Amino acid sequence: MKKYYIFAFVFSLCITLGTCLFVYKAIRNQVETDVRAEIISTYTEPETTPSAESKMNYELIDYVPVADPIVPEDEVNTIYFSPEHVETTDLSMSDIELIALCTMGEAEGEPEMGKRLVIDTILNRIDHPAFPDTAYGVVWQANQFSCMWSDRLSRCYVDDKIVDLVIDECMHRTNTEVIFFMAGRYGDYGTPMFQVGNHYFSSY
Repeated sequence: MKKYYIFAFVFSLCITLGTCLFVYKAIRNQVETDVRAEIISTYTEPETTPSAESKMNYELIDYVPVADPIVPEDEVNTIYFSPEHVETTDLSMSDIELIALCTMGEAEGEPEMGKRLVIDTILNRIDHPAFPDTAYGVVWQANQFSCMWSDRLSRCYVDDKIVDLVIDECMHRTNTEVIFFMAGRYGDYGTPMFQVGNHYFSSY
């Protein structure tokens, strides 16, 4: 008789735990879906090209320029920095915040240079004919930036310091060649270039 009660108790406990786990996963999935939907609705791709008035005016924006990144003297202009000067002035504030959001998702724990190069990866893709020509199209492109398609996104926000980095990179691009990056190793696409922090960057 005792065995029967023990079996019944264990069985009911398993059912209860299974139900709780199912409910937890359902709630978690719904929260992630809601967060992603809210972010998508906030940074929706414009139906038309932004007018001149809606574009970012970098001369009027009130922000503190980010200090030049510290790079070993023997690496300056050889690894990270591209020789040409590039300006990207046709991004709206929503574009800049979206890039900052993606950068936090991909490089929150990386050094400043690592964040700058992730930003450059997005900006370079916007300029590259093989990728979408908008910030929205690049950041939300399927199978590219994993943070935008996982529960990582629900833990990200638009950080003012990263926004400043995006604006700074729009005015003075650190590297015009980085197109791909991967954590831990070089990816299967592109030509390997260099490692910064935990990211390995490649050109097209």
